[in-house]
Amino acid sequence: MLSVFHVMSFRVPAQTTYGSQTVNTVIEGTSNIHDWELISSRGSCTMLLNLDATGKLTGIGNVQYVIQVNTLKSKHGSQLDNNAYKAMNAEDHPVIRFSGTNGSLKPAANGMYAVTVPGKLSISSGTRDVVLTAMVKVNADRSVTIDGVQQLKTTDYNIKAISIMLGAIKTSPDVTVKYNMNVRPQ
Repeated sequence: MLSVFHVMSFRVPAQTTYGSQTVNTVIEGTSNIHDWELISSRGSCTMLLNLDATGKLTGIGNVQYVIQVNTLKSKHGSQLDNNAYKAMNAEDHPVIRFSGTNGSLKPAANGMYAVTVPGKLSISSGTRDVVLTAMVKVNADRSVTIDGVQQLKTTDYNIKAISIMLGAIKTSPDVTVKYNMNVRPQ
């Protein structure tokens, strides 16, 4: 009986904690004047991944992503940055956080996987249930690359529209969050 249990244990893929090597986040939006984006390469991410002996991804869970609001920078200068920090109430809520549970995955073309992870996204004083989607690739060195896009409304997170010049310029509540990261076994 012990030998059967021992053989079975080799077939169960081990969960391994993966941590971020690189994390890039881009938040894109628009106003009545021009499009804008905030960019950061300073977030962190951890997750549990199951890879079988051949390197195929078989499971994902416990996804944790954190980015400091004040690391987001625009190409339009510090005025937009400061207005965005104020709108997100960065002084009282200095991080954007996603905490996900067990995800699901489907094999896709070229060794990629379509992954969905339900969880909670917290920005400013708002927290919402979301399902993040991403394309995931296991690299030859067993690191994992993740690319995803999430549409959201800032008003769902208690973020007021940025309004400057007495309301002559006002942002839309519709934004797109793009994320790209590479994680490695810890």
